[in-house]
Amino acid sequence: MPTRRDGLKLLLAASLLPLAACGGGGGGGGTAARSAGGDVLDVARANGARRFVGALGKAGFSERLSGPGPYTLFAPTDRAISAAGLPSDPGALSKLVAYHVVPGDFTVAFLSGVDINYTTLAGTSLNVDGTGSGLTVNGVPVTLADLEASNGVVHLIGGVLKPR
Repeated sequence: MPTRRDGLKLLLAASLLPLAACGGGGGGGGTAARSAGGDVLDVARANGARRFVGALGKAGFSERLSGPGPYTLFAPTDRAISAAGLPSDPGALSKLVAYHVVPGDFTVAFLSGVDINYTTLAGTSLNVDGTGSGLTVNGVPVTLADLEASNGVVHLIGGVLKPR
């Protein structure tokens, strides 16, 4: 049964989404310093998500995700992609990789203690749950969080998300 506090958290989070989507900050749970390591693609590539970054490129998202953002990238590790595979159909690949990107800058500090849905670049919803002992995305654990980039944040995940 949702409590009044849960309702207030959702209301607050929902009010911040338009700001984050417009690049106005507000959704990241604080102003963390950005690393000089590059954009979300560079950071994901450097931290074990090379295959996912390659798939983003094949699907035509490289230019957009190299732009100003901000973006939160839930990047499956190379190991996760090896286990699950990627679709060969260009349309299905595009939908799959876009499902792993949320406009805005959402750090663990912001996501801790909330269970909320976000709209992805694919236009569909994914669930981020920070109410348990660790952060999960559609039930998939975040294995390495808060990798700061010049245009957002990357969270490595231990599986490939299936678009809803």
